[in-house]
Amino acid sequence: MCDRLASIAADPDHQAEPIGYSAIDGQLVINACGDAINYAPHNGRYWIQLGRGYLKLDQGRAMLAAFEKAKALKYPAAWFALAVVYHTGNGSVEVDLDRAESLYLEAYRRGIGYAALGLARLYDEAGSPVFDAGKAAIWQSRFDLFIN
Repeated sequence: MCDRLASIAADPDHQAEPIGYSAIDGQLVINACGDAINYAPHNGRYWIQLGRGYLKLDQGRAMLAAFEKAKALKYPAAWFALAVVYHTGNGSVEVDLDRAESLYLEAYRRGIGYAALGLARLYDEAGSPVFDAGKAAIWQSRFDLFIN
């Protein structure tokens, strides 16, 4: 049930049709993924999906803890989830573009193709201290190759 309620497209190991953020029912996700974690506490995918439920309900600390737990379990999509958090400030986390960049790069090294899109967007933000149109274009082309 956790997979069906909160599967994330960026996770190459997703087990169900990915669910867009707007379609997430935070409390259902928290309940289902909590049950799944009770059954399989070392499954990083469940922790990532649990974090999405917490994010939907604006429970930033719990979201961050869930993503960090997935990272501690060495689940590759955790680096991507954390990168997005530090890139956007979602979940009331302070934006940290250097940390986001580092996390995106590690996610990409770990096989998360969507990290290329994150890097393209990170480098394409005019006025940002990490703005670099050349890098943005390179990472966008890598994502385009990945998606096609």
